[in-house]
Amino acid sequence: YVKNIGVYGLWRATSRPFFDETDIWGEKDQKYPYRICFAPSIRYFSKPIVLSDVLDLRDRGKIWTFDLGAIRAKNHNPITTDESKDLIRLFLRNNPIFHSVASIPEPCPAGNITLPLSLESDSRGRIRYEGFLNAWFMRSFVDGRFKEIIGEYRDFLNFVPTSFNKVMDIFLTHVTSVDGVDILHKFTCIELKTGICTEEDLNQIIKYENWLVRKLANGDSEMVQSVLVAFDFQDKVLEYVQKRRTIEEKTVRLLKYRVTKEQNDIILTEIEFG
Repeated sequence: YVKNIGVYGLWRATSRPFFDETDIWGEKDQKYPYRICFAPSIRYFSKPIVLSDVLDLRDRGKIWTFDLGAIRAKNHNPITTDESKDLIRLFLRNNPIFHSVASIPEPCPAGNITLPLSLESDSRGRIRYEGFLNAWFMRSFVDGRFKEIIGEYRDFLNFVPTSFNKVMDIFLTHVTSVDGVDILHKFTCIELKTGICTEEDLNQIIKYENWLVRKLANGDSEMVQSVLVAFDFQDKVLEYVQKRRTIEEKTVRLLKYRVTKEQNDIILTEIEFG
């Protein structure tokens, strides 16, 4: 997005994040060594989508992951596959004549030094920074992990804005292809806590859950699953979740994590209720 002009295109990542100090801009004090390669999606669009069209899509609930309040001179926003379809429709409307993407002379190759992910933790396996826990989950989703826990998934985004000035730590969509038709059947919101999960944390994810039910699931609460990940949980959290299962037949899944320093990895254990 370019301020006062519009959205110029959709891009897809073509590499994993990597470290590279190759001089690209000719400014020795601006190396920006933490990099990722990306390419235009679909084709070249010379005419952008104006912001009013984007706002109209948002008002109609067609797109919702854009944090429009944080837009600066130039911005990029991760979006879901369904949102991209509406934006692509507008790009094609504005640019009916096909123009191929111009090749970039001597493009920067993807580096072979992947970014390390340090899971700094104490002797009990409690991670120090929530950002590291979030990064570990996102890297794991890229690798296709946790399908035995949350099912097959397609989109996975972190730091997703909501309409009440809070961001979901992680959001996923679950899509199954049946006879060539993609069927979106579930959403997952995940809240991360490095320490002890409190009642306030539980109330926060229930707010996300209710918001998703209204915003995306057309009132179908069974389409949304909520997951709390923490080092441990207060007894009041466990009691509430168990009562909610009994009274509302609706639950919040609780996962304990523990860092294994030897493997620089994390073990997840779900709390089961009888």
